[in-house]
Amino acid sequence: MKIDLRLSTLAVFAAAVCIAVPVSAQSTGPKHAGFDPNATQEGHFHEGEIGDKLLVLESGLKCDCGCGLDVHSCQFQMQCGTSPAWSLRIRRALEQGETVEAIEASFVADFGKTVLMAPPPEGFNLLGYLLPAMAIMSAGMLVGLLARGNGIKATAATANVRVTDEDEARLRAALERIDREEGPDW
Repeated sequence: MKIDLRLSTLAVFAAAVCIAVPVSAQSTGPKHAGFDPNATQEGHFHEGEIGDKLLVLESGLKCDCGCGLDVHSCQFQMQCGTSPAWSLRIRRALEQGETVEAIEASFVADFGKTVLMAPPPEGFNLLGYLLPAMAIMSAGMLVGLLARGNGIKATAATANVRVTDEDEARLRAALERIDREEGPDW
């Protein structure tokens, strides 16, 4: 009876711990500079042609709140105060007929090239685009050379010495003696 009571008490305690731990471990929200728990979530406006362009722009621009996410992800995952305003700015510009390139250029003019998720392929940035491809090609060439054996074939040294019958007989006798001395004992 005492064992059953201990087991049931242990089971209740284990269940209480399993329930209490996840509740106490829940997040209280992101801890970055742009976090605004009162930020409005105006809705999801990603339908139709304007919605497609909006999603392209939101995915291509980095939020300025310090989270490092694109505007779309930050807006719907981080409860940011910056990204909803940027999304609204983009949507209004698209509704007024501005092109995707013009809107992106206006953000670059206001916040610099760091607002872009991918740096433009120009100047020193080209190194970031070309270096991985060059490293992959170099590694492939190295693996190819190693697989071929470095292309160097070891050749046996040939001597221009003729083996006489007497030398051949001594060699055979020596090999037979080694076979007899080191052969199996069974």
